[in-house]
Amino acid sequence: MTASLRAFWQGMVTNLLNPKVILFNIAFLPQFVNPALGHVAVQFLILGLTLVLLGLGVDATVGALAGRLATLLRRSRRFARGLNVISGSVFAALAVRLVTSPE
Repeated sequence: MTASLRAFWQGMVTNLLNPKVILFNIAFLPQFVNPALGHVAVQFLILGLTLVLLGLGVDATVGALAGRLATLLRRSRRFARGLNVISGSVFAALAVRLVTSPE
């Protein structure tokens, strides 16, 4: 089995057994099913497929952008250093805010 196929199946099993995904689908999708509009199972299937396709589109976009960012980071030391400075500054600002918060 190739590494990409193994990663696909691992992701599939992880999502199918993820309790957050199961609870989301149980709590969220039934709100949009109307028995008066036709077969309930077909409505659930359409909603589920829509959710999967939207998730696939978002995940594919994030993956493609992450791949490009990784390539840019590998090629440009200046860009990598700038990103380190920015993220370090954000973490330092968050630490200062945490220390100075009244609670």
